Amino acid sequence: MVALAPAEVASRVGAKIGSLPPDEANFWSGVLARNGISSDTLRFPAVSLDSAGNPIPVMSTDPAMWLLLQQQDAAQESELLRPFLLPYPVGLFIDGVGLAVANDAYASPQVWDMFAHDLYHSPRVVWGREVNVLLAALATRNRPGAVDSIRRAVARSGLQYAELWSYRFDGGALRAVRYGSSSDVQLWTLTDLAVQYLLNARRPTQ
Repeated sequence: MVALAPAEVASRVGAKIGSLPPDEANFWSGVLARNGISSDTLRFPAVSLDSAGNPIPVMSTDPAMWLLLQQQDAAQESELLRPFLLPYPVGLFIDGVGLAVANDAYASPQVWDMFAHDLYHSPRVVWGREVNVLLAALATRNRPGAVDSIRRAVARSGLQYAELWSYRFDGGALRAVRYGSSSDVQLWTLTDLAVQYLLNARRPTQ
């Protein structure tokens, strides 16, 4: 697990924003100014360990599968879920797009460069499968607010049935776009239908 105090979160996110092109930096600075940084310690599972056994502090959607396959106590569930709901560039949630598959803001510039050359696994991509894994996990929990927020963001992208999608900046605005090599014909695309069934089945009847 990675644990970062609020001052460290602010420092690392600020450094990441400062490394971006001006239009992107201005946009994410605005998001950060509107949402601020929580006064609580930020905790999330590292994406991996390096060769020395130290955690690589990249936030990712991997814990969605943990939430789906194993029940946690209330405290651990909230801790695992929190990064999904925190707005990027602090967390993974991007309004109008969905959940970034990773957030490398807390890692070193060397890791940023690696992601810049591997956009498929980077903060510039949303994987439909990962969104559906998390929604399936939330369908077994009493988290209607989280479900609705994520579904609205993904629906606004217009790409919720795609394998994966990305975003670009036009005139200072962020717009969801189809990822270059993505396909709508993928087995896991059908998980969206299963998740819709689960969520609808658990809604109270009027």
